[in-house]
Amino acid sequence: MSAAPDALARLLSAASAYGLVRKDDAGRYALAPAGDLLRTDAEGTARGIAIGFLGPPHWQSAGRLEEIVRSPDPVNPARPGGIYEYYGRHPEEAAWFARAMGLVTGIMVDQLARTGFRPLASGRVVDVGGSQGTVLAYLLQALPAARGVLLDRAEALAGAPGYLAGAGVDDRVELVAGDFLREVPPGGDLYVLSQILHNWDDESARTIVRNCHRASRPGGGLLVIEYVLPDGPEPSLAHLLDLIMMMVLGGRERSRAEHEAMLGPEGYELVRETPLTAVLPWRILEFRHV
Repeated sequence: MSAAPDALARLLSAASAYGLVRKDDAGRYALAPAGDLLRTDAEGTARGIAIGFLGPPHWQSAGRLEEIVRSPDPVNPARPGGIYEYYGRHPEEAAWFARAMGLVTGIMVDQLARTGFRPLASGRVVDVGGSQGTVLAYLLQALPAARGVLLDRAEALAGAPGYLAGAGVDDRVELVAGDFLREVPPGGDLYVLSQILHNWDDESARTIVRNCHRASRPGGGLLVIEYVLPDGPEPSLAHLLDLIMMMVLGGRERSRAEHEAMLGPEGYELVRETPLTAVLPWRILEFRHV
């Protein structure tokens, strides 16, 4: 691959300042340990996260922060040309984004495993917007008698068969391509919304929850995993993530009280909260269908 010598030299010089590469006495550059993490074959690779979360829908949105703050109209991710339409037209970038989400979700699932988390509800588990099925696979491994349904857009499900097979649960999962703003598969005992509601404004989030309630069996559960905002004025990465949701998707992070206020009128009551804050400010909020 060709490159402009001066521009490349300046890029490498900046990269060395941040510890991604190192320069030897002969003026040659090599990857430093931090740079190694951008290799596909590196243990703990962050390549998928870097490519998946730094694509055009994300960095272009960050450049519009002032416009977003000044505009009376919030970002609408489902608008023509919005992020979901973009990924629908760019399947390769959609695959990188799905990998990035899978890596982040994998970190969260590792935290679930460390705590030995088991949901209060089980049986037919419907993972709504679960992409390749990282969370669903963990739940099915933790609940050997359960069966699963994985719902997402067709392009988001592309990596699911291989992932679920590798996790040894593919024979217990039904893949369903669809739109959770319209409907979700019926007859579930437990509906899972992992890092879904924060993508959407309150009205759309209520629609998703309402669809889950309508499809759920009486007394069924709803498991919500989100970056939950602190109740008081305390430092938290959730505040930064809240800005990212606003810029890219028009969504928002919410506090526990805000989740209860939003889900209560839709027929759910909070029955348990489990913190997973060792890496990121995740919390598991378990609701019961009433």
